[in-house]
Amino acid sequence: MSSTGGEQAFRVEVDGPLLANRGGLYGVGDVRCRAPARTLAEHRYARSAIGAVVSGLFDYLTPCGAATVSPGAIVLGNAEERFGCLHLDDAGNRRAVLALDEGLLAELAEDLRCSEGRFAVAAVAPGRATAPLYGAIRRLARDPRPQEEAVVGVTAAALALGRRVRRRDASRVDHRRVREVAHEIERRYAEALPLTTLAASAGLSRYHFIRAFRDVTGETPRQFQIGARLKAAADQLLDTKAPITTIALNVGFNDLSYFNHTFRDAFGRPPRAWRGMA
Repeated sequence: MSSTGGEQAFRVEVDGPLLANRGGLYGVGDVRCRAPARTLAEHRYARSAIGAVVSGLFDYLTPCGAATVSPGAIVLGNAEERFGCLHLDDAGNRRAVLALDEGLLAELAEDLRCSEGRFAVAAVAPGRATAPLYGAIRRLARDPRPQEEAVVGVTAAALALGRRVRRRDASRVDHRRVREVAHEIERRYAEALPLTTLAASAGLSRYHFIRAFRDVTGETPRQFQIGARLKAAADQLLDTKAPITTIALNVGFNDLSYFNHTFRDAFGRPPRAWRGMA
């Protein structure tokens, strides 16, 4: 397995199919198991993984414990660990999965003051409290673009399950640094600004940077940058006669349909209709 970010191979199981690589930080996909009912299917994790159970009813057995899981449950596994699935009917199971870079786990474990970058529980039952995590995993598994902020949040939430974590509070210095980065985003909104780069500029880990940034601005760094792009797009729609496609590209949106959708959500109308109101 290559250690070079973009070349890493992501699998859930050591003998499982390759997952779609999202920037070398994680892999995503849908995994299905069709083992017969009442027959224990044994596997070994290639990487630490988080799964959202979309369908199926089965007993899940790992060194961290065992649970009977159903749709809506979250299942967790640590790299190199063996695990088993015992289906309770013949339907098998389907999971939306994230296979993770171990460096991310180690970084987040330090932020959360965990003893190690490993999950503490085997599974979490479906319910209101876990529904947001389930939804976030499913969205990540379907999104063709790397979503660094989202996967950091999902992984941190999964690491915290079954633990009493002590999150570090942001200091006044942290807030000052975050404000400086926010001003930098406002100046360079059209550029690709990876979370890793922004966090390093503030001298913070990715997880702590997201939390401190939200404390200061009320938004995540990505949301803040999108807001700056939308403001610039609105200005150009009113102040120039440039084509909408040109404006979208100028402000940093490389996907026109995403630009139209995001603009409509923010302003209540698509760009063309909004411009026509002026």
